[in-house]
Amino acid sequence: MDIKKRDLLLAGAAVGASLAATKAMAQRGPVNSGKQPSSVDMNYKPRRLNKVIELWEDGQPIYYTGWGVGTGVDPYEQGKKMAKTWADAISIEMEHGLFDLKDLREFMRGLKDGGPTRSGHKFPATFVTPPVIGLDEPYARANTWVLEQILCTGVTGIHICHARSTKAIETYALMGCRYPFQDRPGVPKTAMRGLRGNSASYAANIWGVAGGTYQHIADLWPLNPKGELIFGVKIEDTYADLTVDATLALPGIAFAEWGPGDHNLWLNGYHSVADGGLSGHPVVRDKTGKVIEDVSALPNMEAVRAKVLAACKKNKVMFLNAAETEPGHNNVVQQIKDGAMVIAAGRGGEAVAQMGREYTKRKMPV
Repeated sequence: MDIKKRDLLLAGAAVGASLAATKAMAQRGPVNSGKQPSSVDMNYKPRRLNKVIELWEDGQPIYYTGWGVGTGVDPYEQGKKMAKTWADAISIEMEHGLFDLKDLREFMRGLKDGGPTRSGHKFPATFVTPPVIGLDEPYARANTWVLEQILCTGVTGIHICHARSTKAIETYALMGCRYPFQDRPGVPKTAMRGLRGNSASYAANIWGVAGGTYQHIADLWPLNPKGELIFGVKIEDTYADLTVDATLALPGIAFAEWGPGDHNLWLNGYHSVADGGLSGHPVVRDKTGKVIEDVSALPNMEAVRAKVLAACKKNKVMFLNAAETEPGHNNVVQQIKDGAMVIAAGRGGEAVAQMGREYTKRKMPV
């Protein structure tokens, strides 16, 4: 293809892609083809509310997609539709997308009403990327209210961007996401106590439990083995790189990613030509004008990925990476072999999850 024509096509693909990525991911093709791995157990019975934690406890990777809510999309109806998604979890992007808690409440209501999932769970796991970041402790203390408001919609997880400060992440996780109970059987006491107050009736209704029950199970896994909330971080800039070991050693951290899109900006400064969205490896143009198809394969990018992966393995934190069906370092089977346990299915969508589930001989129905 002529280079100028090719660049024009790539540039056109980039328009609005960063904001539309999760919407496109969720609305592409069938919500769930119904295809099961050959190892599936169709008599499977769920053990917990959060199917992601259940899969991790069984040593299985999980696959996620976007929520698909945006301009012109009814959040309640979209939630009902996504209740039958092929994905194990739904990422609700509010870092750059609109921070609209009304839409989030309606989406969760639709997700509940559209359930259960084919695996027998009430709804797929959900985690929100909020607009507040891990800047420093004072900033985090001033913004714990954001996490409480999000959790009160009934979601099952939080994913914090730019996890620069270990103290900030500790504040968000232990104060912003927990109730103040200190005497939980089998759960270590922490220096920071939770700030969530005695009211979460909407969330309890979404989960289908009494308010008191909700307050005890709405806790961070794996800090609390009976907890049903997951807390993740994005190590996605050069400041977060310096504190990654201490941050991932914190109690209550369930998963982490290395943020290739943002890391590219910090390490290389290359301009995006086409956004990979949830695929995690945007097409960029370097300072000479050369198009780089996969920025995540650059040596300095591979180095930060390796550092985050090593810290995840050391601290038994689930590593997040994008994957695809094509051969190469981003192939889903290769990513699983490397240690990825949270997989953004990206442009391959359901096909990526199908390939991965077949490889790991998954028993839980899809």
